[in-house]
Amino acid sequence: MLRPVIGVTALLLLLPSCKKEQVKAYTVSLRATCYDCVVQYAAGPDRGRYDTLYGGIEGADTLRETGDYSLTMREGEDLFFRACRLTPDSGRFGPIDLEVAGQAQPFAVSVEREADCAVINRAVQFR
Repeated sequence: MLRPVIGVTALLLLLPSCKKEQVKAYTVSLRATCYDCVVQYAAGPDRGRYDTLYGGIEGADTLRETGDYSLTMREGEDLFFRACRLTPDSGRFGPIDLEVAGQAQPFAVSVEREADCAVINRAVQFR
């Protein structure tokens, strides 16, 4: 009779330690600005998402397009954010700008017209 009581008591004492720890999630805002480029973004082991920004020409002005994206990230996950030109000559229409904000510490990368891609591949700090 004493053994089942000890077994049940031990089980009840161990159950709280088996509870899965909650991991805080953060919302990260991403912004890419470029002319004719493919944007890829992912958090941690995520396979990533893609978008294409085309831009346009209005009279004598060349307009770069801006894409806004949102990711949910956890502590310790790396951010992958990349924009690459669709054609080699689209660099003449301006730089590629990438920005990270939201609940993450703000961070930005800009590459000039000669570069084919702008990349952020790193761990982010959360506020």
